[in-house]
Amino acid sequence: MSAKQHRECYGNMIPDFEHLQYNKPTDGKAFRVFVENVGAGRQRREQEVKLECWDECAGCADYRACYDLSMAKLALHRVLAQC
Repeated sequence: MSAKQHRECYGNMIPDFEHLQYNKPTDGKAFRVFVENVGAGRQRREQEVKLECWDECAGCADYRACYDLSMAKLALHRVLAQC
């Protein structure tokens, strides 16, 4: 059985929080986050929806499965962060 070919962005709508860096935007296909850290603690958190990319994602034939994979990756990250 061969694996289905997917676009490079498949499963990456949401930023990969494993690679989050402070004071630098972290991008997913449809979302961007920014966490400012100056001194002790985080001073600012921002999120951005990249609407043009979101529309592209929403129109993709693989949208539902891609969204599900993106959310599953996010849920796993949250669990690992609590371990």
